[in-house]
Amino acid sequence: MGPRNGNVASMNRTQQHSSLPISEDFTAPITLPRMPGFAEAPYQMLAGKLTRLLARNLPTKKLTMRNTRPLVSFTFDDAAATACTVGAALLEQCHTRGTFYVSGEKCGKPSPTGRLATIEQLKALHANGHEIACHTFSHTPVVGISRQALASDLERDRLFLQGIVGQIPVGNFAYPYGDISFATKRYLGGRYDSCRATTPGVNADVADLGVLKSNALEQASISRQGVSHLITETVRRNGSAVRQPRRQRHAEPVRRAARVPDLRIAQRAGRRMPACHRRASASHPARRRAERGGGVT
Repeated sequence: MGPRNGNVASMNRTQQHSSLPISEDFTAPITLPRMPGFAEAPYQMLAGKLTRLLARNLPTKKLTMRNTRPLVSFTFDDAAATACTVGAALLEQCHTRGTFYVSGEKCGKPSPTGRLATIEQLKALHANGHEIACHTFSHTPVVGISRQALASDLERDRLFLQGIVGQIPVGNFAYPYGDISFATKRYLGGRYDSCRATTPGVNADVADLGVLKSNALEQASISRQGVSHLITETVRRNGSAVRQPRRQRHAEPVRRAARVPDLRIAQRAGRRMPACHRRASASHPARRRAERGGGVT
């Protein structure tokens, strides 16, 4: 990382031949030169698009996929109350488990799509083998706050979640609203084993744990034919498909969004789903399977 003091000895080639400011968060600076009469709002919008593009396409935390069969994971952002009942029950019927990304400040409160899970519901999820992971404490976009404020918010969520899961490390993260920048991606990649985004696709060959791809699993976003295509593509590439049922206003849409037959299809396509699909923390069996060549979702 290039220092702000401009020490040429510590610069990479791009920095040495660039007239742009050297950033402590980027190896290749992307700060745009300001031009007279160039409006601030369009400038910020363009800079934001560039850093998001860089974050999604430049790997920062590579993991070579060594799984011997396709994998599928189910994750739930915000942990709506219905996800803890209907969603979790559907997964358990298929002898698998999910990852629930939780913002502690919102726990038990109403949201635009329904009430979120209570502490008691989250404890029940954890007791049944599901993973509880970080989604920031205040559910704020990580791009819009300072590094110090972000670190404080993440620490509050860690303390909150450890009140539910005990001393098990909170090792995995999902970006609120899917908002991301290259700087925050690198920072969060240093704090967590994986960071899940909302960019659609299959994680295959070499996965970027700093921005894991995922696929929204709701009728408004994907059809049953689309789900089948995603499964087929995951099998073809021997990859990992992260499926993300969105929050729902009532229990019934959740039931339709991730039906048991769909899970059965995924099981058959992968020959056998591991008993528990979670984001892998350093101490979790999934991480050890990946290190031995079993893959990670």
